[in-house]
Amino acid sequence: MLTTWAHTDPHRVAGTSLTAILPIALVGAAAYYFASGTPQLDLPIAASLASGSSLGAVAGALIGRKTSERTLRMLIAGLLLVVGVKELYDVAAGMPTALHGSIPANLGLGQYLLIALGGLVIGILSGLVGLGGGIFIVPLLVIAFGLSNRAAQGTSLVAILPAAAIGAVIHHANGDVQVRTAGTIAAAGVPAAVAGALLALWLPQRALLGLFGVFLLFAAVRTWPRGGATREA
Repeated sequence: MLTTWAHTDPHRVAGTSLTAILPIALVGAAAYYFASGTPQLDLPIAASLASGSSLGAVAGALIGRKTSERTLRMLIAGLLLVVGVKELYDVAAGMPTALHGSIPANLGLGQYLLIALGGLVIGILSGLVGLGGGIFIVPLLVIAFGLSNRAAQGTSLVAILPAAAIGAVIHHANGDVQVRTAGTIAAAGVPAAVAGALLALWLPQRALLGLFGVFLLFAAVRTWPRGGATREA
């Protein structure tokens, strides 16, 4: 939204959005944990993701300072496009894991290490573009580790907290956080996060996947840079 509608510099988009994500994700995760008979998140998986993503967020935030505005826009748009297409494909194909998976039990040490490695990559992407990592964590957990889309969503909200905090601190030190804007987004986002989590626990998973996929494709088109070259960082 900051990129497409407010025309904010992508470097400030990353820092501002990561700051706003923190209270929103925390409240949303609480809703996924307490609002259902069975908690729709897995804390050990979230901890493994967070251990990798926290390191990746540092690298991503530092790399982002040396990346041009146009490149960041193209990266954001490309990532949104890939994930959006994947979500719509799952809807059309009726992927059973995405729609009906569960929280796996008794994962081995090797699997937790793979989850941490995935978190590292996601943390770098999160620090670069300020997306919080959730849109990448959910497909990772569904495809590679068999979580349902709903459980993956709840787990991702916990997992992104450390990486978002680290990225926000680094961006703030670089002067790339609009504090008032972040506070406004968080104030609106916190009650919306509760409503969204409750809706996600109630609506059919196929409908949620479809809506999410369409939104990501729309955002990808709106984010892609237009016109001539933009300034370099």
